[in-house]
Amino acid sequence: MSDKSLFLILLSGVLLNNYVLQSFLGVSAFMGHAKNAAKAVYMGLAVTAVMLISTLITWPVQTMILNKNGLGYFQTMAFMVIILIVVYVLNAVVKFSCKKSLGVCFPLIALNSAVLGVCINNVSEGLSFVQAVVSSAGVGLGFLLAMVVFAGVRSTIEECFVPKAFRGLPVNLMAAAIVSLVLFAF
Repeated sequence: MSDKSLFLILLSGVLLNNYVLQSFLGVSAFMGHAKNAAKAVYMGLAVTAVMLISTLITWPVQTMILNKNGLGYFQTMAFMVIILIVVYVLNAVVKFSCKKSLGVCFPLIALNSAVLGVCINNVSEGLSFVQAVVSSAGVGLGFLLAMVVFAGVRSTIEECFVPKAFRGLPVNLMAAAIVSLVLFAF
């Protein structure tokens, strides 16, 4: 495994296979919390941390416990439990160290389909442990990028006149489609 292939895996997670804009995973957080850049960065960093920590745990659980004992059918349930535990522990650490909890981001991160998707895809694609961690970092950074870019787009939309029929979700979905097409050009 070369550094070049790891870089390609990272770049692929950020731009080419962006889970939010290409696979539509984690869209609820994307639509709900990309209102300003500060919230978008906070949510993106929290999701990235959960993705990395969850991958560090789920990959060995799948390969060393579930696969070896023929319990692969428990994958989704086991991964969901691991992700929930990671989010609870991360919330406790943030609350202890910063005296601030994840707040409204907590359920959106715990139930984020992008986190579960990256854990399952890393195992199903047959990535090694290092490749899975790099892939999770790339997907997390891609999620962060999508959140920040869309926060900028939403702030621009709020400054412009939007016809009444298109206000709210319709114009946001059209803007997300345009941003997705821009990344698809890569």
